Amino acid sequence: MFHQESPIFRTGGRSNYRIPSMVAMKDGTILAFCNDRKDSVADSAPEMALVYARKRPGKEWEEVKTLRSMPGWCYMIGSAVYDAETDEVFCTARCSPVAKKEFGEYSDEEIRAMDALAEEKARAAGRPIGDLIYRSADGGDTWMEEVQKIEPRPFTLYSGQVLQIGGFCHGSSHGIQLRHGSHAGRLLCPSRIFTGRYSTWEEAVLCCFNNSIYSDDHGRTWHASAPVQQGTGEGTLIEDGNGMIHYNSRGMMRNQKRYLATSTDGGETYGDFRCAEFLFEEKRMGCNASFLRVEKNELAGLPEQAEDITLFANPRAETRSNMTLCYSWDCGKTWAGTKQVWVDGSAYSSLVYDAVSQHFFLLYERGPSAEQRYAYGMAVLEFDLEWLLAE
Repeated sequence: MFHQESPIFRTGGRSNYRIPSMVAMKDGTILAFCNDRKDSVADSAPEMALVYARKRPGKEWEEVKTLRSMPGWCYMIGSAVYDAETDEVFCTARCSPVAKKEFGEYSDEEIRAMDALAEEKARAAGRPIGDLIYRSADGGDTWMEEVQKIEPRPFTLYSGQVLQIGGFCHGSSHGIQLRHGSHAGRLLCPSRIFTGRYSTWEEAVLCCFNNSIYSDDHGRTWHASAPVQQGTGEGTLIEDGNGMIHYNSRGMMRNQKRYLATSTDGGETYGDFRCAEFLFEEKRMGCNASFLRVEKNELAGLPEQAEDITLFANPRAETRSNMTLCYSWDCGKTWAGTKQVWVDGSAYSSLVYDAVSQHFFLLYERGPSAEQRYAYGMAVLEFDLEWLLAE
């Protein structure tokens, strides 16, 4: 039985760590990414660095490294994803030298002024802003920065207005590489879109949608998918053995429900919209979660009746606390049991599986209480199947 906690991102000084995203490489290397929000844990922190930590096979976690930072600039993390065919790791981000509040009540004039200031600062610094992607072909030793090109998709609002939508991965979980069917090899990341500005939860329900972005050329170009349900924001997804995508979303409805959708075309369009019956989340505003499926031939010791093992992790409570793993033997159609990870404050998480060690890794935010759920930073829980199933 194996179970080990490693508090790799420790909040302290100017650093406040948030928004985890993690990948496992085929050689057993694990890379964990997040934001280092300087001087504030808020989404509108005036400076954010993109940072990561690495664990090589059989080694301890290395010290936290900065992937990209600049004083007074925000490098807001998106999703990390691993391409096993090229052995490359990607991490998306959105960069701006001007911080904005998510629920900011900005006028059109204020928005134009902020955008103009951002452009001016970018020209002065000679740095790109907007959607960026970082690529490493050597397991995180070196990184290349590129502008992320996302081909938009037309989307018709209920009003009849047609918008060209893209995708923004911030707050969503890590991406996956598809392994089955005609879209095998595709990189697929959960993302989100906004069809207007909002300053209340009621407005957020009307103009927030989850979707996904995908790449068929190993991360060089990306395409936006159609949306999932209205009022979703921040999602996580898995692929089943038949190539169907299962999308699990946080909702903006403040009703503790998780929202589900499926795709039969590799994440280009979604349908079968419904609510989860067994899974739930906190009632004030919902929360990010993480989702993982491991095929039966990759993990020894699964029950005879198991089709696979699917894990779901989130704060399983009315508040952001009680980080819990739920596990299923049939790709989440039914849930066989739960395992408590951290009883106190917790929030966002990212789950991966390493086939070399046959260990799971859960990177999650935690603190001493629901009110101080980010106070300790982030820890990685490494565990095996025996620990998960032990009573």
